[in-house]
Amino acid sequence: MAQTGVVLLAAGNSERFGNDKRLAAVDNGYQEPMLLATIRRIRATGLPLFVVLRPGDHQWEAALDELGIDWGTCPEASQGIGSSLAFGVHATQHWDSWLIAMADMPFIRSQTFRMLADTLQDHAIVRPVFPCPRSRRHSAGQPLGFQRAFAFELMQCQGESDAAALLQRHGGQVAEVLCDDEGILRDIDRPEDLQAG
Repeated sequence: MAQTGVVLLAAGNSERFGNDKRLAAVDNGYQEPMLLATIRRIRATGLPLFVVLRPGDHQWEAALDELGIDWGTCPEASQGIGSSLAFGVHATQHWDSWLIAMADMPFIRSQTFRMLADTLQDHAIVRPVFPCPRSRRHSAGQPLGFQRAFAFELMQCQGESDAAALLQRHGGQVAEVLCDDEGILRDIDRPEDLQAG
């Protein structure tokens, strides 16, 4: 079976949040920093994990080392999410496919990651969608998944050009995975987002 891993992008500057939101307390049954809450959900899947940090993240480097989690520091993290994405995929080229996850989405269920990884065995690109009965449409969320065929394009991302651009170019190859998990839509941009929902 092909090996799918999770690249967790955790190198943003948290500008809209006002401070390092990776440290913000998240209640997933108990209080813990957002980044660790997200990591906990991913680790429960058993999938390989690689965390992308930004320069100067010495506290997080030590914390991840203590937890035995693979990480790397993206020198160009300040240029935008695309640069972090390219760095993470480049660092994990031994994988066969990737789920690209965001550190500020700590409420995605472990089962959702696993379901997407399983679907990625048979589909080139996957993305989760949440049913919206009122509009009879589905809302697309995160994480996005890509097979090895897209490795080169993923590693060419830079600045603010990220995986969304690949979805636009290869829309016909995207498999939408219906899931009853509102966490795929819930990212934490501002402190009040932690209280929403």
